[in-house]
Amino acid sequence: MGLNIELAGIAVEILEPLPYLIEHCAQWQTDRTPEWAITTGPEDLEREKEAAEGDFSTGYLQMLAVLRKFCLQASQRGILLFHASALQIDGKAYLFTAPSGTGKSTHARLWREAFGSRVTMINDDKPLIRLENGRFYAYGTPWNGKHRLSTRTSAEIAGICFLAQGKSNVIQPLSGREALPALMTQIHKPESAEGTRDYLMLVSRLAQTVPVWRMECTISPEAAQLSYQTMTGSRAE
Repeated sequence: MGLNIELAGIAVEILEPLPYLIEHCAQWQTDRTPEWAITTGPEDLEREKEAAEGDFSTGYLQMLAVLRKFCLQASQRGILLFHASALQIDGKAYLFTAPSGTGKSTHARLWREAFGSRVTMINDDKPLIRLENGRFYAYGTPWNGKHRLSTRTSAEIAGICFLAQGKSNVIQPLSGREALPALMTQIHKPESAEGTRDYLMLVSRLAQTVPVWRMECTISPEAAQLSYQTMTGSRAE
């Protein structure tokens, strides 16, 4: 028996899902007819085990395998997997990205503390982004990091910020040429030749159409105020 879920507007069927996957994907279940099916076998789980380099449950490994297989086909539909913390405020999505452990989740938390109920977490670790009618949207997914912060929602992306730890708060815009190689380090690259072609086109378009910044910041309310004001063009309230 399969499990039908919706990811970035695409309905897919996961065949022979384990209880761990069923639990973690509950929010994304759908009655829509799936566009394709995802099967995971022992070889897929072994691959994820080797890549993860840790002692993880079979259910967790199946979750990783499902995501990998979804991404194999998703770029052909204008969908990419972004390593970022994505939130929504006043109807727009803002993404914070950085190498693991740098503080993207912490900065998103500072926004939640500063702006309260105006902020909705889209996904705290692995949102999907999709090109739709010339605009990029961020979507929540079940792959949401150690804090399990994600919702089945989406919003148009109004800005992306690369974070680095600093002794003061400084934010600067990146040109499309500067943004492209930085984005490529944080967006999952498909393994097929066709997927790579679509990936390059999508990332290039993202760099040219969505404002991108680089910010050195402290863990402080002032950091959230500065990034908010810069990225939204509004004074923090």
